[in-house]
Amino acid sequence: MSNDIQEIQHDLQLRYPGRSKEISILLGLMGNPSDAVVPSVFIYGHPSSGKTSVVKAVMERTLRRSSWAHVNCVERHTPRMLFEHALNQWCDWTPAWENKFMNVCKADTALQFVKAIQEGVMVGNKKRQLGIDSTLYLVLDRAERLRDMPPTLLPVLLRLSEMTQRNICVILISTVVFEKFRVKGGSYEPLFIRFSDYSKQDTLQIILLDFLASERRIAINPNESEEEENGHGHGDEKGELKIVELDDDFFMSFAEIIYSIFNHNCKDLNELRYFSALLFPLYLQPVQQGRVEVHEKAKLFKFAQPYFAEATGKLYLREISSAEWIKETNELEEHEPTDKPNHTFLAQTQAHEKSGFDLPYYTKFLLLASYLASYNPARFDVRYFAKMGEERRKKKGGGTHKSRAGQPGGGKMRPQLLGPKAFPIERMLAIFYSIIDEPLEDTVDIQLQITSLTTLRLLVRSTNMDRLDSAKYKCNVSFEFIRAVAKSVRFEIEKYLYDFC
Repeated sequence: MSNDIQEIQHDLQLRYPGRSKEISILLGLMGNPSDAVVPSVFIYGHPSSGKTSVVKAVMERTLRRSSWAHVNCVERHTPRMLFEHALNQWCDWTPAWENKFMNVCKADTALQFVKAIQEGVMVGNKKRQLGIDSTLYLVLDRAERLRDMPPTLLPVLLRLSEMTQRNICVILISTVVFEKFRVKGGSYEPLFIRFSDYSKQDTLQIILLDFLASERRIAINPNESEEEENGHGHGDEKGELKIVELDDDFFMSFAEIIYSIFNHNCKDLNELRYFSALLFPLYLQPVQQGRVEVHEKAKLFKFAQPYFAEATGKLYLREISSAEWIKETNELEEHEPTDKPNHTFLAQTQAHEKSGFDLPYYTKFLLLASYLASYNPARFDVRYFAKMGEERRKKKGGGTHKSRAGQPGGGKMRPQLLGPKAFPIERMLAIFYSIIDEPLEDTVDIQLQITSLTTLRLLVRSTNMDRLDSAKYKCNVSFEFIRAVAKSVRFEIEKYLYDFC
């Protein structure tokens, strides 16, 4: 291995902790730009394991930009889009106004794609031959989406080097094992590289890297908290300020707190990094106010504990963007100073819980319908929601539903030991159309509303993405939350819950 490759490997290993083995394998497979490579490589592992980042970093450091193409199979969801996007990158071609936003060439089928590589592509007035002077690499991210394309596409991609008689390597990146890619006719077996899960030490090192660019020198104003309590302005005298420099041990102790609290419920590294960036200013606030010394880790954790306790219930829920959250936190601190340990985060999240995320009107009814479908037995839907059942109740003199305890809406919600049950989307829509009191507007897109609820993790899909015809969901909100949503649209949800007694 040359000195340049060793230097690149060393830099990448420092940049991506826990991925030394994978980086070494990739660099060893690639070799020199003109060396022969394996026809195809399949890289797999859990989400947030650094697959795409490591592969792109290796390509950027070792190859010219025109020697490799990166295609996201979610964005390029048809064979034509995949082929033409790859050819554009290999030819260093960008669709723009000057070229009427045209691709470098047309490639509707795999045959046209193979011919374009073999015969070359016209770039302007000059014909460019691909894959002659150096190896071409085609990186297909989110490769599991290839299964939604024609079944002949994957075998062609895995044997693209053989079919084009060019030195081409196709790299598939996926979170799904290759056994679920196999087709009936068979296909070429790629070389497998597995990205294992990060260890605790690797995770802490990655979180620590996020703070390398942070400001290490902070100003401490011991009188700031006292002035806020008394309603006075902030002290601006230079003699009252004290400059302290934070070391790596301070950031590492914070990373260990983040890992110990959230790792039990969340293995997603991106989520851990998100909360570490969100909570660090609040963790640092007592130090800046002079209440706690930098080395007093136990006291720092005591002040920050309310934040961590509240944040554990907000995993994967993006109620508000980071910029908006910081802005609202600063506004609350300016208008409502307090001498208690930081309560801004609690107040902000409670305010958003009461408002129901500021969901659209019809989306709130969809969420109510999903909650009823999750916690009510399906056999009682006719009793609660059918018009015939409503007419029967009116004939009996009971215009409102009475609970089994004899009092409508009385008592407390019995705990659901098994949690929410999965329900088909058709059942939720049937309940939705039953509880809505007015005709829907023409502009309401029900599918878009369901997608938004799933993105917010208020609905959780319990079936595989491949089963579009029988999709099932679960409602992922608490009773207190759904009651606040129901109150905002004046819907008495207690009257329609089976277990409310």
